[in-house]
Amino acid sequence: VHALLASWARNLEVRVFLGDGIEPGRREALEKNFGAHPLVASVRRVSPEEALQRLAGLSPAFGAAARTLRENPLPDSLSLSLNGPVDLDAVKHLVTSAQKEEGVEQVLFDWDWVEKLRTYTRFVALLGGLLFAALSVAAVFTVAAVTRILALSRREEIAILRFVGATEWSIRGPFVAGGFLLGALAGLLALAGLLATHLLVARFAGSGALFLQWLSQRFLSAQELLLLLAVGTLLSALGGGLSFRTSTAH
Repeated sequence: VHALLASWARNLEVRVFLGDGIEPGRREALEKNFGAHPLVASVRRVSPEEALQRLAGLSPAFGAAARTLRENPLPDSLSLSLNGPVDLDAVKHLVTSAQKEEGVEQVLFDWDWVEKLRTYTRFVALLGGLLFAALSVAAVFTVAAVTRILALSRREEIAILRFVGATEWSIRGPFVAGGFLLGALAGLLALAGLLATHLLVARFAGSGALFLQWLSQRFLSAQELLLLLAVGTLLSALGGGLSFRTSTAH
């Protein structure tokens, strides 16, 4: 979902509509000036003919209307692709300065869509954080419950070890190591399941399944794989330590 939202953010653009009868030299100068702006990634001219073709492709009604026109009413325009992440204050300054340029009739930018995009991004980040917190707690307590059974089954051995002077870490260590190994194995199995799901979705995602195509676009990077494995392992080790504490407190 984050990759999909990021792709939408990269497709944001400022559309500069030029006045009728603008000279080619002035249009080229505007293209050069806008292309040199640090916020602009690229500048592309959209001719009236191309704009009419785009309009006709939006719906059959627009297509029928475009075929009946005797004269193309659409103006020449420039499409300014923006560098991400989008700074709204800088975009406002760009729009204001572009409107003052000679030969520019109108400048449009979809402010509402940007605000919606930011809202969706914040929601996805919040949802991901909540899921991570819930699954982390579940992982810790699941490992703690499993290793606690082992600790309770060996409580007599633990009492003897303490009686003969064993250190706390020498008693706790095997349980933490057990949780560590359990987390590592579970993490590897989870990553294998993710990879299998990714390959399955990539194979069966059709051209009409846009969301599935984005899901199968790329797998996790090596850093993301290592991070997931490390976090899962550490959480399981924490569960192993907590299980020992709760099982021997009495």
